[in-house]
Amino acid sequence: MTASTDPIHVLHVDDDPDIGELVSVYLEREDDRLSVRTATSPEEATDLLAAGGVDCVVSDYDMPGSNGIEFLETVREDHPDLPFLLYTGKGSEEIASDAISAGVTDYLQKEAGTSQYAVLANRITNAVEQYRSTRALEASQERLSLFFEQSPLGVVEWTEEFEFARLNDAAEEILGYEESDLLGGTWPPFVPETERRHVAVLERDLLANKGGYQSVNENVRSDGERIRCAWHNQVVTDEDGAVIGVFSQFEDVTEAEARKREIERTNAVLSTALDALPVGMLVEDGDRRVIRANERVYELFDIDGDPEAAAGRDCRELAVQLSRRFADPAGFVDGIERIVDARQPVDDERLALADGTALIRTYRPIDLPDGGGHLWAYRLANGPD
Repeated sequence: MTASTDPIHVLHVDDDPDIGELVSVYLEREDDRLSVRTATSPEEATDLLAAGGVDCVVSDYDMPGSNGIEFLETVREDHPDLPFLLYTGKGSEEIASDAISAGVTDYLQKEAGTSQYAVLANRITNAVEQYRSTRALEASQERLSLFFEQSPLGVVEWTEEFEFARLNDAAEEILGYEESDLLGGTWPPFVPETERRHVAVLERDLLANKGGYQSVNENVRSDGERIRCAWHNQVVTDEDGAVIGVFSQFEDVTEAEARKREIERTNAVLSTALDALPVGMLVEDGDRRVIRANERVYELFDIDGDPEAAAGRDCRELAVQLSRRFADPAGFVDGIERIVDARQPVDDERLALADGTALIRTYRPIDLPDGGGHLWAYRLANGPD
């Protein structure tokens, strides 16, 4: 564990003010992280503790009206884990035993000379670092538990051997298993036989690389239903690289995957139909970017390249580029802007070309999943302009 550079606020309790001052000076000299306040009675110390900001208590044993053990018992009522060191010149096995029973963090007997302060400073910093690490781990575990239980995604915690450690409610609902059905076992119950080799390789890679991995896999619910799940797997390590646990977040994407495949099939059919039309077609989104252009529109406007590569092109720039073919280039560009602004259907608008022929333009405003769009159709006029 790496020592922190954060300051450590020590409350030293001793009824002799001179000893209190001496201990403060030497402790702060031994370690510049230490900041020491002194109380001359347990009552004064209790008030200082109540004000907060104390990382460690160092207390004498023999004090008027109350001894260090009684004070320790009082402290433990409100601060059950706060580091408390009994630093006393009155040592015995009985006192040490009572201190341990009362929950003392450490016990150190006063000695002659100044070397004892180095030992005391070291005991204080070790106790506080351990206390802070424990508190940080507890806070982290609490946050993890809240995330685990409240996550709308399925969450699984695995051991380093990839056995189930726990599942949240969402994971149980997705897989159809109760947590008790899976604890202590591993993943084969919900992984199809055809996928098991792949998952075994993933398991080895995760632990070897101690990283993360995302995939979409087929899974089997407890009732035998086949579903598709998107998995996000992550190995969690401590600061020394040791594996703390392996976590998986996942969600059922069966319907989303089915919709995606259906959209892909529909798009393929529409693209085929669009290319088969004898009319030039151009589809724009609300930002005036090309969604789709067919081969016929490329032929009509004598555009080089692949129509499938047109997606994303700026239609305003494209209109300026194509305007050179028209008898009135500026009128062609302005007409597009006027139609787009109005968003009203246009039927069979005749546009004169520079070579004496003409195109017929039809326009329809369209609704897209992410907003409005524009559909343009162009065809050659039957006769000269």
